[in-house]
Amino acid sequence: MRPLLIGAVLAALAGSAGAETIQGRWRLVAAEDLRADGSVARYPWGRQPVGSIVVQDGFCYLQIMSGDVPSFTAPEPPAGEQMKRALLSTYIAYSGPCRLDEAAGAVTIAVEAAWRPDYVGTQQTRYFRVENGRMYFGPAPGSIRLGADTLTRRLTLVRAGGD
Repeated sequence: MRPLLIGAVLAALAGSAGAETIQGRWRLVAAEDLRADGSVARYPWGRQPVGSIVVQDGFCYLQIMSGDVPSFTAPEPPAGEQMKRALLSTYIAYSGPCRLDEAAGAVTIAVEAAWRPDYVGTQQTRYFRVENGRMYFGPAPGSIRLGADTLTRRLTLVRAGGD
């Protein structure tokens, strides 16, 4: 089945005649893992993450990296395992065709390319809402584990220039 085109997708903003769309380019301004009480448990890519999400013509692209990229000052590149650990802990990216469930405020990405090979071929559902020029985006509430805590990842994004 062909994915739905995102084209004129409207966020579910009850009673708003000027509802905003998820379509376009979004720049990451914050990434937080929240406790059930709403307090921040951690900043998964540091306090100044860099990244973007693009939703355009039925395709989605997500890329995030830590603003505190590790520095490898040795004359030789770091050993393979050291580099893998650094990459997996400071960077995330995936893309593919996506379909939207407007009622649920959800987008499901059929991952074709990813920073981790085990993401390729998976279906990644993310939930969103667009409100007052900001998009809040992330996996299902309570789906992140940190020790005994159950956390909710929240990405906060603003429209990238020109959109």
